[in-house]
Amino acid sequence: MAQSDTTADGNDEKVNLRLPKGFLADLDEQWQEQGYNSRSEFMREALRDAVYGTRLSKRALEDLLESERQFEEGETVSAEEARERFGTDE
Repeated sequence: MAQSDTTADGNDEKVNLRLPKGFLADLDEQWQEQGYNSRSEFMREALRDAVYGTRLSKRALEDLLESERQFEEGETVSAEEARERFGTDE
């Protein structure tokens, strides 16, 4: 089955889900902090990742491997040091 985005063409189906209140509160905090427009949008993306997996471009994978190599070789700095170098607070 091919991955597709949700549409408003009438092919979507509503699903009811029971979650513990504490978990739902954590979920709501996450979607808002991560900049999603709604809880539904966040959950659709999480479910797509669970079903189809997260996919990276070849370039993104190469960049991640290079970052890992730099870390292992001690070529990285801490977030605190980077803030000091660039004069930022956060």
